[in-house]
Amino acid sequence: MARVSEAARILFATAIGEAEQTALLLDAAGTPLAGSYLDDSGRDISTEIGAALSGVSKEVSRSMRLLGIGGWSAVVVETDAATIALAPAADDTIVLLASSSTVPLGLVRRVLSRSVALAINWLRNRA
Repeated sequence: MARVSEAARILFATAIGEAEQTALLLDAAGTPLAGSYLDDSGRDISTEIGAALSGVSKEVSRSMRLLGIGGWSAVVVETDAATIALAPAADDTIVLLASSSTVPLGLVRRVLSRSVALAINWLRNRA
């Protein structure tokens, strides 16, 4: 991952709090702009996660258009191991929130919403 400032790395800390969650802000190409994603060994795998998700915003938008159900505001995928939530932020960026499967879905959605607001504000002030 390209070096991000400490402020960018901890951008979502206030939204996440003590919950078992992590958040990333990714550009359209999947490049991490803020946040972090640590694996079980403590290694930051944000770049790998971003690469796997590059273009996902475009694909979700395309699917929504084809289905004729409007624009997208979030995609949430629940598995036995984790809950993954994605939402558009600004300028073709997306916020990814990964949560332990023990975190209630309502909290996941609330933290995702707060994280998107933080990302939009951070992007505005960065320009």
